[in-house]
Amino acid sequence: MSFPPLNGLRAFEAAARGGSYVAAARELHVSPSAISRLVKLLEARLGVQLFHRRANGLILTEAGDAYVAELTAAFQRIAAATARLSERGRRTLVVGAGPTLAMRWLIPRLPGFHALNGDIDVQLSTQIAGADPMRPGWHAAIRLGDGRWPGLQADYLFTADLFPVCAPALAAGLKTPADLAHTPLLQAANAESDWRLWLKVAGVQADVPLTRAQSFDYPAFALQAALDGLGVAMARAPFVVDDLKAGRLIRPFDLAVPQERGWWLIHRPEIAADPALAAFRDWLINAAGVSRSAA
Repeated sequence: MSFPPLNGLRAFEAAARGGSYVAAARELHVSPSAISRLVKLLEARLGVQLFHRRANGLILTEAGDAYVAELTAAFQRIAAATARLSERGRRTLVVGAGPTLAMRWLIPRLPGFHALNGDIDVQLSTQIAGADPMRPGWHAAIRLGDGRWPGLQADYLFTADLFPVCAPALAAGLKTPADLAHTPLLQAANAESDWRLWLKVAGVQADVPLTRAQSFDYPAFALQAALDGLGVAMARAPFVVDDLKAGRLIRPFDLAVPQERGWWLIHRPEIAADPALAAFRDWLINAAGVSRSAA
């Protein structure tokens, strides 16, 4: 026996799953009468009745019930094979990045990268505390440093300029850095030196007690607390560029203290020509340039 028409098989399988010609027609984007005709032609071809037609719907015959089970499994295998074939052309790029940079800068911009590079999946790894600059499973990483990592290629993204930020309502009461002595301060446990450095340059280090500052595990949490009006947080420039632009956070003082370190995209030289990495690198450097201009 030759292979039955595929359109008839699809119409029957969809009608059996949906319980009606109307449901099958909606799924396959044809008319119910077209589904009915295709099923009748299939029954004629097979010489077997597949449905009992009832006023309130369709009921599978014993033969139809056995047949649809095989067809559904076959269609699922075809769909899975097609998906695997489609995925063969896709690339996965694993990028290491700190939790705060990933959350507050990179992730909001990734939809723009995916819109331009639909065949590249970027997977972020934020488990970088205490890690070597490049873990074995990473293709690239965004790391804070001086740009010198032996054996690795580094592309500059942006500096880690420091400045206080707070919600607009709180900013109204801050005229000079000395006013911070009477304002709740927020800091990250892994970046406690940021406040000390900025206050020293501002000339008020002795006047502002950091012992009473509320501490959080990561800068992202301190910045969220600032957004919620709980106090003044010390920001690193790229973490807050979007919030400053939108007016969710305010810089109450003009003073920004540059650090000697900045963020760099690093990767092994031997994969520099990889098309997926090259596309991500070019996009990331451009996105970082836009952020620098907006800061």
